[in-house]
Amino acid sequence: MTHPVVTTVSAMVFEGDIESAERALAVLADQEGDRALAKVIDEMPPRDVVAILREHDSAKPSIVGELIAPGRFVEAAVLERQYGEKGHDRLRGMVNAVAFADESRTDEFVVALGASEDGLNVLCDYFEDRHEEVERFLLNGTFDEQEGEEIDGIPTSNADLLEAELDEDTRRGVVALREVRDGDWRELAWRLRVEHYEIFRDMLEMLRARHHRAAAAPPPPRPAAGAAGPADDDEDDVL
Repeated sequence: MTHPVVTTVSAMVFEGDIESAERALAVLADQEGDRALAKVIDEMPPRDVVAILREHDSAKPSIVGELIAPGRFVEAAVLERQYGEKGHDRLRGMVNAVAFADESRTDEFVVALGASEDGLNVLCDYFEDRHEEVERFLLNGTFDEQEGEEIDGIPTSNADLLEAELDEDTRRGVVALREVRDGDWRELAWRLRVEHYEIFRDMLEMLRARHHRAAAAPPPPRPAAGAAGPADDDEDDVL
């Protein structure tokens, strides 16, 4: 039987009152415990979970982000992709708020994202604006430009990825986690590269394929003089 607060929260989300929705969930946790809230999050419609996560103030802890199950989070992140937001700022904020809420669970969320093509696409969106830095990290073990560095664009072959998994010796050349532990893209890239190489490799293959498809695509036609530009996407249509 669905918990009554699910309906209450859904109505609040529909009205756009995300703050009250989060408050109602926090009250439930106080009264019935974290397990009860985790069960409620599993019962909530994915669109409501996304609405709460994407509108949450990232400067504050998120009770939903702290208790959401990895599989449920992937569902929410995949739905968030459908907004098609340029820059994917809210997607990155959502991933950071959840994946780094509890360091003991970070690996669970990384593995869940890497377990499906949809999840890998979430990671690709997350790193899309940082692709060159991730390639540099693969090559040099650091995100910072090095003197005399020569990186000739995005590789057209993935052969380098077949032999790039770190071992005890090569790991010494990688920047230490403490230097990139920022709860943001550098830390996530480090954890993927060092601790989850297969996911990192699959993601980078997809990022490279995206890059080369975009580079090979013909430029869009120029609009006729005086023609109206494309209509703005209505984010509400997604949910």
